[in-house]
Amino acid sequence: MQQTIISKNKESFVFRELNENDAKRLGNFFSMLTSDTRAKFGPHPLTPEYAEKLCSSIDTTKTIRFIVENSFEVVGYFIIDFTPFENEVNRYLSYGTNIDSKIDPVFAPCIADKYQNCGIASQVMTMIIDYAASKNIRSLVLMGGTQESNLLARAFYNKFGFVEYGTFFTEFNNVDMRLCFADTQK
Repeated sequence: MQQTIISKNKESFVFRELNENDAKRLGNFFSMLTSDTRAKFGPHPLTPEYAEKLCSSIDTTKTIRFIVENSFEVVGYFIIDFTPFENEVNRYLSYGTNIDSKIDPVFAPCIADKYQNCGIASQVMTMIIDYAASKNIRSLVLMGGTQESNLLARAFYNKFGFVEYGTFFTEFNNVDMRLCFADTQK
């Protein structure tokens, strides 16, 4: 899967699956994230060393990773992870919803700070949704939810059909969100 994205300012990008040759560029992407973005996106260590590990052990049966890049840098990173995360499963059970990681993977998106609000994430979301639906995925569960105070993120996910299920507390309040591809939310 490789698709072109044109940002609001007419820059051209490519959306594609991460591969073993992307370690250095992905590591640079992780290094350039601001502390604010890091606080909102933390599915794993965001270091060049971890980028090396990710790119040297790609297993798309467990996790599918996508990047958005231009000719010189990675500007976005997206994860669909089929690993059963007990915290996610238990929280959704408390809302009366049974999620199965085989068909309800967690989803984590991240766009580089200087490329946020350029229309890239909206285009990628459409591609991710089409991809997930084509793979018979029942739903996408937002990994770790989103911070309750992050009204822009909540509005963004709502725009694409994500539903808010409930809240939980870590060092701040978070909102669990899920996008269902079936007719029912359960």
